[in-house]
Amino acid sequence: MKNLVLFSSILSGLLLLNSCTTQLYVSNAVNVPLLKEKGDVQVTATKNDLQVAIAVGRNLGIMANGYYQNYTADNNYQHNGMLGEAGIGYFKPLTGNFVFESYVGGGVGRIHKQQMFTDQNENSYMASFNANAAKLFIQPDLGYKSRFFDLVFSSRFSFVKYTNFSQTNYSRQQLADDYLDNRSLTGPLFMFAEPALTLRGGYKFIKLQFQYGLTINMTPNAIKHANNFSSLGLILNIGRWYNE
Repeated sequence: MKNLVLFSSILSGLLLLNSCTTQLYVSNAVNVPLLKEKGDVQVTATKNDLQVAIAVGRNLGIMANGYYQNYTADNNYQHNGMLGEAGIGYFKPLTGNFVFESYVGGGVGRIHKQQMFTDQNENSYMASFNANAAKLFIQPDLGYKSRFFDLVFSSRFSFVKYTNFSQTNYSRQQLADDYLDNRSLTGPLFMFAEPALTLRGGYKFIKLQFQYGLTINMTPNAIKHANNFSSLGLILNIGRWYNE
């Protein structure tokens, strides 16, 4: 238990370090339910994510994902982002407890940042920006799912378009430093490859999940983004196959 608390603290510290710089894109956790039969339900909860997946047919699944992250320091700095998305997909149990699944979906999100600056005359002023975004994703997964242990490799591809960027009191140089000038953010369509490895352990209905992944910008357009993502959370499963 002490090791688990220490590990969770390290993850939180990494998130805080990430939050001290401008991040226009941060990958949310990949929802990898590995549904097996109609009626299966999986709920995932991490520090920043709440996700659900339901098997509504023999090979048909749906999912919904919510993400929120906020960092505030001494009322002089605030940086937050939120995302809501939904998806539909196909799943197929294979031999030996392996499962293949592939989902497509989309959602919308918002980013906000405000920060206190001091000018050359030692006068303080607040600068801020806001941006909205639309996202589409394609997500094939292959994993092993049992009563005690799950292992999943996922390869999500996300297409992100930013809209409605607005800012107050940022200088031209500050905007250029964060690639926010001359429609650098709202002009292109960004594509991110987000391969991830997910490990789960527990018994039947409740498992502990750890996920680690990479965020790779596949376009030539520069954007401030986190290079990786990780999460620690709990999984609740409801499925008849556990009792077979």
